[in-house]
Amino acid sequence: MRRNEASSKRIFVWNALGSAVYALSSFLMLLFVARWCGELEAGVFSIGYAIAQLMLTIGVFEATVYFATDAGNRFSHEQYLAFKIVTCAAMIVISIFYVLSFGFDYHKAAVAYALCAFRLIEAFSQFWYAAFQKHERLDVGGFSSVWRMVLAMVAFAGVLLFNGDVVLACVMATVVEVIWVLAYDIPRLRAIVNVGFPDFSLRPLGQIFLACLPLFIASFLAAYLNNVPKYAIESVGTDAMQAVFNVLFMPAFIINLFLIFFMRPTLTTLAQHWLKKEVGPFMSILVRLGLITIGLTLVVILLCIIAGIPVLQWLYAIDLDGMLPALLILMLGGGFLSASNIMYNALVVIRAQQMVIIGYAVAIVVASLIATPIVGQQGVMGACITYCIASLALLATLAVTFIISAKLQLSENERLSA
Repeated sequence: MRRNEASSKRIFVWNALGSAVYALSSFLMLLFVARWCGELEAGVFSIGYAIAQLMLTIGVFEATVYFATDAGNRFSHEQYLAFKIVTCAAMIVISIFYVLSFGFDYHKAAVAYALCAFRLIEAFSQFWYAAFQKHERLDVGGFSSVWRMVLAMVAFAGVLLFNGDVVLACVMATVVEVIWVLAYDIPRLRAIVNVGFPDFSLRPLGQIFLACLPLFIASFLAAYLNNVPKYAIESVGTDAMQAVFNVLFMPAFIINLFLIFFMRPTLTTLAQHWLKKEVGPFMSILVRLGLITIGLTLVVILLCIIAGIPVLQWLYAIDLDGMLPALLILMLGGGFLSASNIMYNALVVIRAQQMVIIGYAVAIVVASLIATPIVGQQGVMGACITYCIASLALLATLAVTFIISAKLQLSENERLSA
């Protein structure tokens, strides 16, 4: 019993640390660039990072959650590994053409490509994180995530501090992450389970692709949804506006990332409850996650009212005078988005992942219709309003689709067992 309690504590601690460090990584990278390279370079970094995050969804292809919750072992580790290699290769090719489509100058394109390479390693490392979680060693996955990101941030900051070259800083951070995966993740997983060479058999690869495709489309649209205000600023605004919006966006992003560390340990439990038709415990976990989201959102909003603007100005050395209303609107949108992610994962667990596309399609249509006109009229405030409205539309649509999908599955199960 004590051993189980100790194991649970390790899992909680390292998962919490992993989520915290991941949340801080983008925060710190933008901070380093803003303080040591200036506001305009921070704007260049921001749009490059937004593109890299969108490309990250291709490399991940939402196989992480599917692999971790594959309680019936439908596919082998070798098949998931092969699938990860294929999706990461696709990420490389698509990133090349997607960055070219923006018509950036040489420097802005180089920053975007360097950041895509940096996020590529995150995409690839998700295979090991999912495998650790599947074998109930989330403590190992959390430990790995923490130190991989910490060392990468040290390398990134070190290069910027000495020569201010954002591209070289991204390259060095990428090299550090590659070394960590080779030196820790691969040997540590081999000590837990014997994973052979990647299995590129077409049939299982196709089945994994089809199973994860709805989730990928949804995650791609979700990342694109976050980028719509940034693309609108890129179109009708300036690099300085881009930097201001992304600085304000940081606390909202943190709400969602801190929610992840509460949610990740529950995924396997949720899958087990749904498999056993234990609706009560299943819904209790969702309600608890919802209350945590509300609490996190209220705490962050309160902190922003008290000291949000002064702290952000001090950290990033960027003028944010008069931006408190915009910041609070973003925080509210961050709460809506975090609640949407609960519904998203619930739909994945009940294997109704195809339904999440509806939610993101509705939200992205709403955002695309209003973004450019509002940003053109109200600047950064318009971008914040766009984000909040789109996040609310997403939450409402996913909640409705989850209720409908769950009821239909439960009714079908009752009919079959009758």
